[in-house]
Amino acid sequence: MRQLIFILLSFILINSCGLIIPKIIPFNDLPAPTGSFSVGTRVFNWEDNNREEWFTEKDGDFRKIVVQVWYPTEEVSGEAAPYLDFAQDRVKPISEQVELPPFMINHIKEVTSNSYMNAPLKPAAGSYPLVIFSHGLGGMRMQNTIQMEELASKGFIALAMDHTFDANVTIFNDGSSADYRSAIVGEVTSDEFWKIRLPQINTRVADVSFVLDNIQKIQSGDEGFWSKIDLGRVGIMGHSFGGGTAIVASSRDTRLDACIALDGWLVPIEQSIIKNGLNVPFLFMGQTHWTNPVNYENLDTLIAASTASAEKLILDGTKHFDYSDTPQFNTASSKFGISGSMDLDELRILLNSRIVSFFELNL
Repeated sequence: MRQLIFILLSFILINSCGLIIPKIIPFNDLPAPTGSFSVGTRVFNWEDNNREEWFTEKDGDFRKIVVQVWYPTEEVSGEAAPYLDFAQDRVKPISEQVELPPFMINHIKEVTSNSYMNAPLKPAAGSYPLVIFSHGLGGMRMQNTIQMEELASKGFIALAMDHTFDANVTIFNDGSSADYRSAIVGEVTSDEFWKIRLPQINTRVADVSFVLDNIQKIQSGDEGFWSKIDLGRVGIMGHSFGGGTAIVASSRDTRLDACIALDGWLVPIEQSIIKNGLNVPFLFMGQTHWTNPVNYENLDTLIAASTASAEKLILDGTKHFDYSDTPQFNTASSKFGISGSMDLDELRILLNSRIVSFFELNL
């Protein structure tokens, strides 16, 4: 009898949370972009048949990634797309990354974007510049949708990918998925660190180059959407490990013309890249300090060695997740230690304006 009562109480509590939590901690829909164009979005599953998967040991397991694009459109109908696809399968992995119980963020499933699925690309006399986004460890391709939509509304095509096994979860269109396998548990030696992180960042950089290769391949026989991307004007940006990915990719792939790191993690970047700097315009925006001082020591060395314009913009009152969509869902994020003290509207406007103006200038 006691066990039955406990089960009933648990059931009531869980279901009450589903009603009460969204009222106590409501999630806002994404703020509307400020550009003159409406935003369309599309999702693709791509496989690199020339590259076997590093994260698995199965022979013939080729690297697969999910790619999402945001772009200018004039024709929209129906309702805007939800922020998350396969939302029910994403709540638990996201909760683990922000270190909150799943029931506290379950209603993120209801958040709506400003993008319209499969809307037609806005006709243009010329082609559109491309900006590629790389998420951080345990992140996801839609984690900076605010910036993706802002860029699209201003006349860019923005593209983000799930770095498979680096993302909190990657869900493919056939229903299969890839879990997060990039965590390092416990203390490791320097050699162990590089044995793990170097192949990971190289895998991510190869994802970026594969995306460009595949777009170029598609363009050769396409007169539609992909033909409107100008591969002579390509920028890249990333958050955290994605910022490091953007830097390494910019040092290796000459098709990348400008680079932004959003609170980028530079520790796992080889010293040869740090000491040589970049020869494309570079902007770093980040928090006041990192626990590991090596991160900003590497950044300062990289900037000093770069031959193109390079800027370090430190934003007081910010934390790591402030450089993603995370704090924009609810002002209570600061109370849980997820975001800093900077006004969220001021933060969003600053990030959007600096990102757009940087790519407008350099692309």
